[in-house]
Amino acid sequence: MRDMEKLVYNTGNGETELFIGKSWYEIGDHIIKSNTIIITDSNIHSIYGDKFPSCPVIIIDPGEQTKSITTVESIVEQLLDKGCDRTSFLLGIGGGVICDITGFVASVYMRGVKFGFISTTLLSQVDASTGGKNGVNVGVNKNIIGCISQPSFVICDPEMLKSLPEEEYISGLGELVKHAFIRDAGLLGFIEENIELVLKRELNLLTTLISASVKIKIDIVTSDEKERGIRRLLNFGHTIGHAIEIELGIKHGFAVSYGMLLAAQISVESGMLDENDLGRIETVLGKLRLLTDMPQELPDVTEIILKDKKVEKNKIFFVLLEGIGKGVIKDMEIDDLVRIIKNIR
Repeated sequence: MRDMEKLVYNTGNGETELFIGKSWYEIGDHIIKSNTIIITDSNIHSIYGDKFPSCPVIIIDPGEQTKSITTVESIVEQLLDKGCDRTSFLLGIGGGVICDITGFVASVYMRGVKFGFISTTLLSQVDASTGGKNGVNVGVNKNIIGCISQPSFVICDPEMLKSLPEEEYISGLGELVKHAFIRDAGLLGFIEENIELVLKRELNLLTTLISASVKIKIDIVTSDEKERGIRRLLNFGHTIGHAIEIELGIKHGFAVSYGMLLAAQISVESGMLDENDLGRIETVLGKLRLLTDMPQELPDVTEIILKDKKVEKNKIFFVLLEGIGKGVIKDMEIDDLVRIIKNIR
């Protein structure tokens, strides 16, 4: 029998129910078909479309390049053509891109309609579908236009992860292990003990890990929905990781893993983290196959970092470690950060 856990969180702007381990086929329990519109991509539709509930479907191209205002305009035009009003409900079925776009469109269409997700990738199940961040890219600037608006529900069905390409699944492990690095040493130990089963995508183990990871994110988000303080911890590895992702075009989880490794090295250089903990971080990332795309030389990412949303008056809130499970937020000068990165590389 499959494990299932229901989590509920409330940021003050509405309640969100998360169903981890629940079959996505039970989506009928959560929507009214007559006022629901599905947003998905062509890949997901080709795999699961014949099992979708009988609702109108808007299909977009897969990939990060689709996260644009042009796509938003296209979806809005289709919603108008379908006669959607303020009582309509948008259901995003897909990974992080679909979650971002669906949440953003729902938040701005007619000043806001309700929405929910069926999360189909590990990356979105442990990260993108929870927390309320929705946005689109402008050029190489990731999520530079966006809002924070919480979904009504999220269904995370680990069974759907079986259809993921290996690289996509491994990429998702980067965000999962990130939560352990910043907040839960015990979770990291559990991951280390079960590396083989993690890589084999054992369903009940995945339900346990996704639930543990999401609980960490919920705890942080409910304390700081608008990212004015502790929510910045969730950016561990992302300042450098996003820049690498943009510059080299590698998948998010691999780029963030390299960013986390560099942030851990900076933590050691700053006298905050023990060398043994750095070794442990590098070992677990390696065993999870997250360092296979690691570049031999780090490209110059200064210009990209300067455009990061976390930059304020030439300073950036950068996440370091004082130990496994002990993330801390440091206010750093951009010039100092760039100098340290260049010295390490």
